[in-house]
Amino acid sequence: MEIRNFDMAGVEVRAATEADQSNRASGYAAIFNSASHDLGGFREFIAPGAFSRSLADASSGALNIFALWSHDNSQPLGSTQAGKLSLSEDERGLAFDLDTKRFTPAQLDALADNELRMSFGFIVRQDEWRKEDDGQITRTLMDVELLEVSFVINPAYPDTSAAKRSLEAWRSAQVEEQPVIDLNSKIATMMTRALRASLGARGKL
Repeated sequence: MEIRNFDMAGVEVRAATEADQSNRASGYAAIFNSASHDLGGFREFIAPGAFSRSLADASSGALNIFALWSHDNSQPLGSTQAGKLSLSEDERGLAFDLDTKRFTPAQLDALADNELRMSFGFIVRQDEWRKEDDGQITRTLMDVELLEVSFVINPAYPDTSAAKRSLEAWRSAQVEEQPVIDLNSKIATMMTRALRASLGARGKL
């Protein structure tokens, strides 16, 4: 599993009302097309639709996505199957809406004071690597299996070990492809030169 951290975006904390006795928090757990900081030799973007399959699986009951406190499985705050966590995608990113009934008073106070960050855990299904014109390597997450979203105070450095393995595989593929292209080009050039030399010797050029 990989994890990524985001500043809280568009967070709203709503108190209980007569119609709805639950306190709720809503906002964005991830933002599309926003460059990450340097993750150790590359920057990362999330493509719109990257969470679509996971959300469809959660909607059908095939996948249960949890809200956790600081990625701690012993501190579940809600889940999609229990109905306490709602997730959706829009043009901005991955939106969440969570019943905060399981928050402690201190956690809820930190949330209201905007002292928390969002983080999410995922497994990559599809990604794309490329080298930009300025030499920067970028990774775009095209399709991920979303496992959980977490509220964190001091986020740990994102786990990029799986991403770095994917990066090395991509780099190796580039190295393996390059000699083939160069060799074919050199062979074609040599054959052209040899043909020209042969025709020239025969006075046909």
